Amino acid sequence: MAIQTLTSAGAVEALKAPVIIIDDFLPGEVAQAMRADIETHFSNPGQHKPESHQVWNYWFVPGLYTYLRTQPEKVIRPDLIGQFHGALRRWSSDVLGLATVTHPYLSLYVDGCSQGLHNDSRNGRFAYVYSLTPLERRTNGGETIVLHEGDPFRRNLRRANAGRGLYDMIEPRFNRLVVFDDRLVHGVERVSGSMDPVEGRFVMHGHIEEAGPIIAGALPREAVADGIRRALSRFAANQLGVIQRYHGLMTIRFTVSPLGDVVNLQVAVDRVFDERESDPEWPQVRGKLLEALQATAFPPAPGETSVTAPLTFGGPMRS
Repeated sequence: MAIQTLTSAGAVEALKAPVIIIDDFLPGEVAQAMRADIETHFSNPGQHKPESHQVWNYWFVPGLYTYLRTQPEKVIRPDLIGQFHGALRRWSSDVLGLATVTHPYLSLYVDGCSQGLHNDSRNGRFAYVYSLTPLERRTNGGETIVLHEGDPFRRNLRRANAGRGLYDMIEPRFNRLVVFDDRLVHGVERVSGSMDPVEGRFVMHGHIEEAGPIIAGALPREAVADGIRRALSRFAANQLGVIQRYHGLMTIRFTVSPLGDVVNLQVAVDRVFDERESDPEWPQVRGKLLEALQATAFPPAPGETSVTAPLTFGGPMRS
């Protein structure tokens, strides 16, 4: 499975990768301040009081979840959580074209904690996991497990396979952001070792989804939304029997010229799949959708308008 790894929170062009890894996501001083708050929270354990430390929900679902979680503001200063949430929302808008980022949970995994395999197809378009786990720790495990795309049975009919031939394991490295398609089957490797909470796996996590087009420039929002609706309606009228097979997100970017023409049309994200294992038709279907958008006439305006529009399949097409 192709994993996109970045060294900073930069842009990704024509994103198809199911998993994105961004190391050093936040400025170092912000990440270190968040980690310092965690260590302060657990310091002086003999002096912990109910009002300050009865904040953890031990989330145990037999056969599926075993870990502790809380609202991050109960451990980390709210202004630092706000910096993280704002940075993630800006990155998601710029790269994925998705402006809704759920408020994070803060979760702690100590010896014996894990997540069983599952997916989150109804929770969002992408999941995010941001690690505040120390670089040096007296525990093992805690990797995010992400199964490869496709049918593992058919893909391995003629060969033996195991371990990382079937899935990826992503280390919870400090200040690392992992973003992956919510439909992928995933889990968390069991943590073993020290029961000291500061040695455990600490992550903030949540989900990312669309909030309509992101628009900047001369045209009013409703004029842009109306033009996109007209393009989708023309496309769907000729492709209805085909597009019902598809599921997922495609984000497009384009500019509307002062004359109302569509220019610089490009695909930023393509995570659309046929429900069948093999699908040679999608590039042609996608091409017809882009043609419909390219031919759309928007109202004239005093200047240019930049548009980033998430388009979703798996029900009535919407933007």
